[in-house]
Amino acid sequence: MNIFYIMMKQVKETEKLLIFEELKKGKIITYRQHKEDVDKHKIEIYTKIEENFYYPFEGNSIKTIILKGFNEIPNILSSYGYGFTESSLNSFFKYKFINQAIDTLIIVDDFYLKGKYKKSEIVFSLEDFENLITSLNQEQRACNDTKTILTSNFIIENYPKVDLEYKETNNNKNLILRNLNSKLIEKLTADDVEKFGQFYVEATKKYTRSDIVKRMIVDLQKNAQLITLQEIIKIYEKLLKDDPAESAWQTFFNSYITLFDNRYAYKLDYKNIATGITKFPDLVLVDIYGYIDFYELKKSGMPLLQFDNSHKTYYWSKELSKTIAQASDYLQKARENSVNYAKSIKEETATEHDSGLDVSIINPRAIIVAGSTKELNNSKKLNHFKNLRESLKDIEFVLYDELLDRLKNLVNLIKLD
Repeated sequence: MNIFYIMMKQVKETEKLLIFEELKKGKIITYRQHKEDVDKHKIEIYTKIEENFYYPFEGNSIKTIILKGFNEIPNILSSYGYGFTESSLNSFFKYKFINQAIDTLIIVDDFYLKGKYKKSEIVFSLEDFENLITSLNQEQRACNDTKTILTSNFIIENYPKVDLEYKETNNNKNLILRNLNSKLIEKLTADDVEKFGQFYVEATKKYTRSDIVKRMIVDLQKNAQLITLQEIIKIYEKLLKDDPAESAWQTFFNSYITLFDNRYAYKLDYKNIATGITKFPDLVLVDIYGYIDFYELKKSGMPLLQFDNSHKTYYWSKELSKTIAQASDYLQKARENSVNYAKSIKEETATEHDSGLDVSIINPRAIIVAGSTKELNNSKKLNHFKNLRESLKDIEFVLYDELLDRLKNLVNLIKLD
C-alpha cells in the first residue's frame, strides 16, 4: 500500500475534489478523490498513453470512451471523469444507447485518423460532437425562447392591458422543419392539416413566377388527395374486415364517396325531394355532367348466389334479387317522372345565390354494392356471376373488395403522376 502512494502524487485540488496522478509503466493514470470520503477512495478518471486517453464510462452498453490524437481532455468531456459535459449526451450514451454489440466509443481529433476498428466500436471526430452540441444548444435556446413567448402571450390574453409584446412562436425555422415528420402527422387533426394547406398556399405567394406557384399548388393538392385516400382506405379495410350492418356502409359512402370518386359533383338528400315513392335509395349522386346515379348499399358479407341443383347453375340469392328489383324500380319511376324529378331537384338545391342543379334523368343508373369475391371460390361460380352481372340493364354491380382495389389503384396512379 505504501508503494502505491509513493508512486502517486496529488496534482490538483478543487472545492470538493483532490486530483492524483500515477505514473505506471509508461502510462499516466489520473484519479479523483472526494474530500469528504473518510475512506479516501480513489476513482479512475482516465488513463493516458502517449496521445490517447482511455476514459471509463458507466453506460448500459458503452463502458469506455477512447480519445485518439489529443494532448488533453477536450471540453466535451468532464476532466473529472463524470462523462459528457452536455447532460443530454451523457444521459443518451449512458441509458438510451442500448446495444450490447457496442462497448466502446472512440473520438478522434482528426477524422482522417479514422481507420479500421472492431465491430464493437463506434468512431466519431471531435468536430462531429462539437457540431452536435451546437445543434443541441440551439434547440435548447429555441425552446427557452418559445417558453418565454408562450408565457408572455398567456399574460397578454388574460390581461391585455399589461405592457408586453405579443409574438408568434415561429422564431426558429430549423426547429419547425425538423418537427415536420411522420410522428407529427399522427397527432394532427383535420383542422390542423387545413391550416398547413392554407399556410402553404400563402407561402407560394412569395414567388412571382406563375409556373412555380402552379406547380407547388398542384403538388399540395396531389399530396392532400393521397393523404385523404390513404385514410379512407384504412377505414374501408376495417369495415370490410368487420362486416358491419348496412347502416355503417351508408355512413361511410355518405361521408367519403365524393372524395374517392371524382365523377360526382353533388350528393342529394333524396328524401327531401318529391319523388312519389316511399322507399328511397341509400345514396343519390349527380355526376359532373348532371346525370343521376342511385346507390343501394348492402352488407359486404351478403350472400350473392344460390345453386339450382336441377339445372346445375347459379342464380341470384333471394336477398340480392330483392335488391335488384328495388333498384330497377328506382330507375323506372325516375324515367316515368323525369321532368317532375328534375324540377324538384332544382328547387330543392336552389339557394339565395344559385338557382339550383340542372340534372338529366334521361338515362339514370343504379349501382349496387354488395358481397365480396370470397364467395366466388370456384371458376364455375365466378363465370355464372359474371354472366348474371352483365345481364343487368342500367344496373352496375360492384363487390366491396373490387371497390377497395379501385381505391388502391387510384392511389398508385396519383403516386406515378
